[in-house]
Amino acid sequence: MKRWMWLALVAVVVIAAAISIIALPRSPEWTTSSPAALAELQLALQSKMKLYHADTIAHLEKAVALDPDFMMAHLLLTEYAGFDDRIDAEEHRAKVLEADVDSLRPRERLYVERMKAIRGKRTEDANRLIDEYRKRFPDDPAVLETAAAVAFQRGDNEAAERLYRRLIELSPNWVIAYNQLGYLTMREGRFAEAEEHFTSYRFIAPDQANPHDSLGELYIILGRLPEAVQCFETALEIKKDFWDSYVHLVLARTMLEDYAGAAQAAAAAQAVPSCPAEMAEGIGCVATCLELEANARWREVLALQSTPCLNDASMTDFCPRITHRAACQLGEWEVARAIEAKVEAYRDEAKEKGEAMKVDDSMPSLLHLQGVRLALSGDRAAAEKAFAEADARLTYHNSFIGLFKLYNRLFLVETLLAEGRDGEAHQLLAKVRAVNPWLVTRFEEDGLTLLGLPRG
Repeated sequence: MKRWMWLALVAVVVIAAAISIIALPRSPEWTTSSPAALAELQLALQSKMKLYHADTIAHLEKAVALDPDFMMAHLLLTEYAGFDDRIDAEEHRAKVLEADVDSLRPRERLYVERMKAIRGKRTEDANRLIDEYRKRFPDDPAVLETAAAVAFQRGDNEAAERLYRRLIELSPNWVIAYNQLGYLTMREGRFAEAEEHFTSYRFIAPDQANPHDSLGELYIILGRLPEAVQCFETALEIKKDFWDSYVHLVLARTMLEDYAGAAQAAAAAQAVPSCPAEMAEGIGCVATCLELEANARWREVLALQSTPCLNDASMTDFCPRITHRAACQLGEWEVARAIEAKVEAYRDEAKEKGEAMKVDDSMPSLLHLQGVRLALSGDRAAAEKAFAEADARLTYHNSFIGLFKLYNRLFLVETLLAEGRDGEAHQLLAKVRAVNPWLVTRFEEDGLTLLGLPRG
């Protein structure tokens, strides 16, 4: 996946993620001299609750055009720069950092001060500001969601779940909380609970795209692929520029070996007039890479090295991972090691910048790549260790990461079988079957092999 796809799979959580629909009291909750700008912010917040990023950005840009000193609109735009490269995040951030906080309302002041703390890499201060605010205003749903989103991002599932449940108690129509509870429970492998949350989300907001998309992601992990396809198609009927659903639809149709359908989904995204060029290219690359891998067309995969599918890809994306596997299947070890080196560089750069999420994303990818190379080059014991360490770092966070975890486990099963450790292999296979029986059935039909390792 391209960078924009990863951004679309997680909540925007640094400052703006948690500001959602607020029923306006008698006095406005946001500081602006322009009623029209205030109305645009409210429309932006409604779109944000639906995860309609392009619509949100459009309303925010109108808000700052109407009131150049509208701090919350500027602040939100800094966070949405990750979804639209045309946004000058530094320009909007400068406006926020120069703000006179004494002229702002308490919640606005919190977000501005928190941005300053994050900008200064004072994470503890940023979190302390939330805690202090919540002591004064414990029932402010916007800041409650901020606290929940931060806990969600740092992997504190227990705290995040508690906070999201409290948010629903305070504001039952705060629908994004159901979505986040679904992903929290899915992340932990509590799939029945995840389905309940996503189904509730869809029941409350059936006219929004995201509830259908989220449920479809769960169905991919569980191997309920026809249901997943229906979910993504429904999401796109509701919102043609809901880009995540095109990528998810490509994935589901590829798994069903409907390569024409996957290509059709990619083409449909590219045909939407508002589809950014990078996004259209990225969806097409995912469709191409997945089909080539599914059919073991390894030489054609390696030919992608001279195309944009690899030139601009993050080292944790689909195409580099598939290209690495192709290199290993063909014994092109220098190519494989070069890809691993890029992942290591990506990880080291993220460490240096303090980007913990990117570090966490890259480590299981690096371990898995090393496992593939080691398994196919004959070092089964080291491969087993690498696959096991990758598995320990992976969750069912979303459909891509969840499938990555399941396939990594199947690679480990095959490695254990190659070592003659059939009992351990079948114990692990049973765990995969408990999650996704469809995937295990296909694995068995292929002779319990993905890599082609000889049985021990």
